[in-house]
Amino acid sequence: MIPSAVIEHASQTQAVNLEPLFAPRSVAVVGASRTTGSVGNAIITNLIYGGFTGVVYPVNPKTKSILGNRCVKTVEEIDDHVDLGVIVIPAPQIQAAVATMADRGTRHFVVISAGFKEVGGEGVKRENDLRALCQERGLTIVGPNCLGIINTDPAVSLNATFGRGMPAPGPFGLISQSGALCTALLDYAKGVGIGFSRFVSFGNKVAVRETDLLLALAADPLTKAILMYVEELSHGQEFIETCHRITHGPNAKPIIAIKTGRTSEGAAAAASHTGSLAGSDEVYDAVLAQAGVLRVDSVKELFDCAEVFEDQTLPNGKMTAVVTNAGGPGIMATDACIRSGMKLTRFQEYTLKSLKYQLPAAASLKNPVDVIGDAKHDRYRAALDAVAADEGADQVLVIVTPQTMTDVTQIAEVIRDTKGFCGKPVVACLMGLVDVSAGVKILRDGGVPTFAFPEDAMRAMSAKCRFAAWSRRPLEAPRRFEVERDAVARILDEELAAGRPQLIELKALEVFRRYGFPVVPYELARTADEAVAAATRIGLPVVLKIVGPKILHKTDVGGVKLNLGDEQAVRQGYADMIAGVRDKLGADVEIWGVLVQKMLPKGREIILGMSRDPRLGPLLMFGLGGIYTEALKDVAFRLAPIDERTATEMIGSIRSHKLLLAFRGEPASDVPAVADALLRLSQLVTDHPRISELDVNPLIVYAQGKGAMVADARVILTGN
Repeated sequence: MIPSAVIEHASQTQAVNLEPLFAPRSVAVVGASRTTGSVGNAIITNLIYGGFTGVVYPVNPKTKSILGNRCVKTVEEIDDHVDLGVIVIPAPQIQAAVATMADRGTRHFVVISAGFKEVGGEGVKRENDLRALCQERGLTIVGPNCLGIINTDPAVSLNATFGRGMPAPGPFGLISQSGALCTALLDYAKGVGIGFSRFVSFGNKVAVRETDLLLALAADPLTKAILMYVEELSHGQEFIETCHRITHGPNAKPIIAIKTGRTSEGAAAAASHTGSLAGSDEVYDAVLAQAGVLRVDSVKELFDCAEVFEDQTLPNGKMTAVVTNAGGPGIMATDACIRSGMKLTRFQEYTLKSLKYQLPAAASLKNPVDVIGDAKHDRYRAALDAVAADEGADQVLVIVTPQTMTDVTQIAEVIRDTKGFCGKPVVACLMGLVDVSAGVKILRDGGVPTFAFPEDAMRAMSAKCRFAAWSRRPLEAPRRFEVERDAVARILDEELAAGRPQLIELKALEVFRRYGFPVVPYELARTADEAVAAATRIGLPVVLKIVGPKILHKTDVGGVKLNLGDEQAVRQGYADMIAGVRDKLGADVEIWGVLVQKMLPKGREIILGMSRDPRLGPLLMFGLGGIYTEALKDVAFRLAPIDERTATEMIGSIRSHKLLLAFRGEPASDVPAVADALLRLSQLVTDHPRISELDVNPLIVYAQGKGAMVADARVILTGN
């Protein structure tokens, strides 16, 4: 049963019910064809020979029948309500065909044809017009430019695609942006014996997005896990919220995704440090992880991970027991276990006693348990009974290598029986291909995930562990601070009205101050006397920085003076700075004065930032300053808004985060103060969408309990 939170979210994001797409009572194929090898012929063939339980109406003005089904010339000749229209005609004719069917009550469509935004020019306009029609008439369209839709439920048996035949029924729902890849996925799945519940190629997403389809698959009782292939994501926060609701709670369903396009295009146009780094693939890694989606790198890994979720028993933790009949594979499993972020169980004393009593003296009783090469099914049973009952073991991997004395089928039956009674995930690794094939069939028929090599098994088991921990994690609402939101909005209004899309530092610091950030003490001085007075109030030593509406790169023009320790140094520094800037930029350059700031004591330099991705939304960035950002690109991204747990995870996810802890005599930094700054930054950028990019660089962080301070900031606005 689908969690109530998913149903609630569905009511907010879906204007119409998508179930008629998957379970229509009648389908009209506009563009059905008798020509073998054509798309129109493949679709009508798949519908009829695939056993569709509803009524099929081929629509083609040039023929009377197709595959024994009477063909109508136009949809107006159909004297029945049509639930689903499958459109396979040239792109320029599709708008009219959809409108005609909508006039007759059809609300759901699959548009197979290409010729839309993917071809540019007129295709973009054609797609926008089709989207407008959908919005105006309340229609749902899968596509255009897609393979189609499949529902293997025997009560429906819908195959409205031009793929090769109907896939076997199974527990996995698959949605894919690429139609061409879909056919390869279906063929590969058939070869490894994996079936599907529902299958959708969604193409250009003109009126049905991935979030709509995710919710539909989450609501399907026959779908145990959701697989995705995506080339791009949109509406990032909606995607995260949708995935959160699907992957949490007692009826959580895992989402496993391949996301392609590991490039950094677009980074060169960015004006901030954050923007220049946010074009990397790590952004999608972060967003998918934040959504609770398990990201994989290959089709094989996609189906490997899916296989462990066919068994819905989840591990309580990462502790893994391994039973093997060969030492080498046991070492491989150990390495893969640690590399995948899991741990080997340290057996209880009663487990060791049981193993010692039942196994031969040559056997290894420590984890991995090596029952040695001459082990038959009875020895495997004894070992598995012992380790599966150990309270410290959360999951069990059983490795079998085919020896001369090994009865693989009998051992497979023992593994299957162990899975049935132990209440923990049990995964098998039958190493080889031909000699173990009979055992593999027994295990897969018995619902035991089975792999050829320990590394593949451990990688999939690790994914299941991560999902188990994630699904039990409580959902948190982002923290809200008391801030001066209206005052900041006025600052942004004034700067945009004055034609200044990049805030000068004085204005940027004011924005952060009004959102409760600890900001370095500062004053604006318009004369040398004012600078001296300000320095006295703030406390020496101080920093001077030039302020002017068009002076954005202060250091380049000599507009920064550091560590001025007495009144004379401040006075002279002011005079030298004004003269030097005018000398470099011209006597008529507009100067508002000099920013006088407290010279901060040494601390750890942090960079915080945000770049507003046009598809995903506001991407927050965190990293250590200096070379860690510029050279090593050791930064973390998350999509705003974030909660407190996400802020803490963000800090701990970079490679150099240990430098914030007590290290080589240095005290631990005030990590809670950094997390507080990230949460305030999250609220700032979600409250004010006109902020397109920003950096806090640096945020100076002091020892634990001593807080942090914004020393400099850059804010870039957009008029949109």
